[in-house]
Amino acid sequence: MKNILIHEAETTPDICKTLYFWWIAYLRCSADYWWICKEDGRCEDERLHRVWKYFGNIFEYSTLLHYWQERAHELFDSPQQSLDFAQIHPETASMAVLDPNTVFGSSVDKLYFSVDRSLSREDAINAFQTIWDQALIRGKRYTQDAPFQLNKLDPKSRTTIVDAYCANVIEDACGKSYPHEPIHRWGGYEKAKFLNILGKLSSTAMGTVALAQKSQDRIRALFCSKKTTAQQLIANAEIGLFPCRALVPVTRRWTRLQTRRLKHAISSHEWRPRGWILGEHRFFLPHLDFSSAARAGPSRGDVLSAVQNFSALDSSQLGKP
Repeated sequence: MKNILIHEAETTPDICKTLYFWWIAYLRCSADYWWICKEDGRCEDERLHRVWKYFGNIFEYSTLLHYWQERAHELFDSPQQSLDFAQIHPETASMAVLDPNTVFGSSVDKLYFSVDRSLSREDAINAFQTIWDQALIRGKRYTQDAPFQLNKLDPKSRTTIVDAYCANVIEDACGKSYPHEPIHRWGGYEKAKFLNILGKLSSTAMGTVALAQKSQDRIRALFCSKKTTAQQLIANAEIGLFPCRALVPVTRRWTRLQTRRLKHAISSHEWRPRGWILGEHRFFLPHLDFSSAARAGPSRGDVLSAVQNFSALDSSQLGKP
């Protein structure tokens, strides 16, 4: 089947271009965060518990947009504080959003409307809902008082955020594929080539067989480094830091019984079952969804297409003010 790449879609939500998108994506990659949600917050690590207390059960929402509209303002401060009013388009000209700077005694954490008195109640409600939804997506966040704040990101690391996530995902997909499937035998080189994260390295460099082998070894090492970066980003997301690759001090999180049950959940694939990435695709990119519900299980083509859709996400704006 033809891969559905996100850059071919014109309906990509604005949130896909932000670091907040990837913060949630990496947190949903955490087995420990999944487990604390399963355990309803029972955890001995205060850092992880604090994140759960604020972020809540991110696995119970059907889409990121649904989660964003309900929880983003509690995590990253009020999304109404710095709106680009030129981008707010009410369904009717009878309602307008006012810039707080033009309203006497206004506050930056509130929205101000101008409503035509002749507007019907139903039209007013519909217009307000449209404006509210747009504000939740497009609002720029003030971070000085936010419970969770983005770390500064080196522009050179923008693509790494995406590449590391996809490396983590393709590793999982290949490991849980059936033995007869070609991707089951993929090594680091094949996975890196599939994700197009070869960087300046090339496996087709002119020269001897030894030089070609050396180039492939470097590509394998590059893929391994992406996987390591993903684990670092996941570990820091678990304690409320993103994007961050610092070493996270190890602290006891679970009782012995909880630990045994978690290990069983992982080994039995209750956590990250085969085709898990398709669920992530439906959550993060529902406008590009390609359901495989009619088939007995997730197909290899669907899994690879889902990974490629994440890999094709635009990283050029990540971390920009």
